[in-house]
Amino acid sequence: MRACPTVLVSFFCLLLSLLLAAQPRPWNEEMVVERLNKAAEHFQTLTANLQFTKVTVVVDDKSTESGRLFYSKNRRMLIEMTNPEAKEILFTGNKAFIYYPKMAQIQEFDLSKHRALVEQFLLLGFGTKGDELKDSYLITVLGETKLEGQAVLQLELTPKDERIRNQIHKIHLWIDLASWVPIQQKFFEVGGDYLLTRYTEIKVNVPIASPRLQLSAPRGTRRVKPRADM
Repeated sequence: MRACPTVLVSFFCLLLSLLLAAQPRPWNEEMVVERLNKAAEHFQTLTANLQFTKVTVVVDDKSTESGRLFYSKNRRMLIEMTNPEAKEILFTGNKAFIYYPKMAQIQEFDLSKHRALVEQFLLLGFGTKGDELKDSYLITVLGETKLEGQAVLQLELTPKDERIRNQIHKIHLWIDLASWVPIQQKFFEVGGDYLLTRYTEIKVNVPIASPRLQLSAPRGTRRVKPRADM
């Protein structure tokens, strides 16, 4: 008994639709910029687990720190490191504060001279408009891929600012296609070393209690400024 032509046509149409659905979308720079602009309109806050891995290639050394991140659109951010050493890092305006509970000490740094470089490391991609990204970087779309089961779009960014490019010559971003925030960043330093930042348990636009964006140091904790030229 021959198969009904209608059944065969339906089967091949279904097969074709599945094959097309499995193909990555043909992203380009303009599409990425537009999508990031749209996502930035609604971005307010972000919380996540984070892991920093610094790799020094020459001596084959790898060091890892992990903790939690609390970030608000007004560029106020608290990183709460728990492993291997407990410490809190607060970024607000042009200042950075590092609280070491074991030392009962807060170190204060003026970032005004290094603000652009700091933002490349810590603020890149969270609520960033696509137009801002395009102004600061040459954007190369590397395409869709999977990162630990998540659908992501991988970008390569080359800093336009020569001062930054002399230290960080390119950056890779893996952007979650559902939330349009980075779940991984890789900073390639001149010389071959790199920093890999991984974000998990990401929550966007959830309320963040005020204490979560402040150091937990008790009143009267000693403050120091390690370097006057920072």
